[in-house]
Parts: sequence; C-alpha cells; structure tokens
Amino acid sequence: MRISSYLFLFFPTLFFLSCNRTPDLTKDEVYKILNQIIADDSLRLHTVCWQLEDLPIRDEYGFSSNDKKFIDRQKVIFKNFKLEQKQLKFYSRKKQAYDFIYIDTNCNEGILNRLSFPLISVDRQRVVIENTEDCNCMLGGQGGKDLYIKRNGHWKLEKSFDRWIS
Repeated sequence: MRISSYLFLFFPTLFFLSCNRTPDLTKDEVYKILNQIIADDSLRLHTVCWQLEDLPIRDEYGFSSNDKKFIDRQKVIFKNFKLEQKQLKFYSRKKQAYDFIYIDTNCNEGILNRLSFPLISVDRQRVVIENTEDCNCMLGGQGGKDLYIKRNGHWKLEKSFDRWIS
C-alpha cells in the first residue's frame, strides 16, 4: 500500500515538472537562429570552420539564472555539434541573392571565420555569439563577441564584447 501511494505522488509530480521545463533547442532551431542573425546583421561569411568554439557564459551578457541553466543543458546536448554544408546562408551582393556559406572541414588554409556555439536564452530572444576571422597566415585577423536581442521579429546587435583586430 505504501509503495502505491509513493508512486501515486511521484508520477504526477514528474509529469508537472516536465511540463514546465522549456523544450531543448533542436538542430534546425540553431541553424534558423544563426541564419536570421547573419541576414539581419548583414554578416558576410563566405567560409566558416565546421568546428564551433566553446563560449563561456559571463555575467556581463545579462543572462538570468534560468538562462544559464538552459545554456548549460544545451552545451551538453550539442557538445559534438559540427556545422554542415548547405545549412547557413549569407546575402551575396554579387549574385543579388542568398548563397550557401562554404563549411570548411580542414580549417587551416585561406581566410575563414570561426563561430562559437551560440549562447541562446531560454525564451530565444537573446543570443551571444563569438565570430572571428582568421587568414591562417601571419597577418592577423579580427573578432569579438556580440550580443543580439530579438526585437519586432529581427535580431539587433545590442552590444559587442572583447573586440580585437591584429
């Protein structure tokens, strides 16, 4: 009798807790957010390394404690995430149309961009991403971390952190 009463309390509690948890990101959702940011901020990324960098969460990004828990969970889920061909697009002024970004699997020749896995808030309205450009030569590059906030259905660059040029 005692076991059945514990089970009676356990399963409804489990059900309600799982209903209140925000669903995890999907791979399609990650690509959708990245493509929206690339389009809304007119980023010209012709070649991107397939391996994503890990970006630590910092207080200055303005994430809540719930956001931080959500981001930590997504980092575990997507720990082996690699960019795939024909998933990211940029606007080509030359072609006057969107074109696929080339995803480089060697990442050691020519000019290419490296991205971090985006830190996405639980409500999907705040994103921090690191974008670096590297020439794979001794001439240097540029980069930094950017905070985007979604307003009126579009991603707006709110603030940049740790900008550098060499």
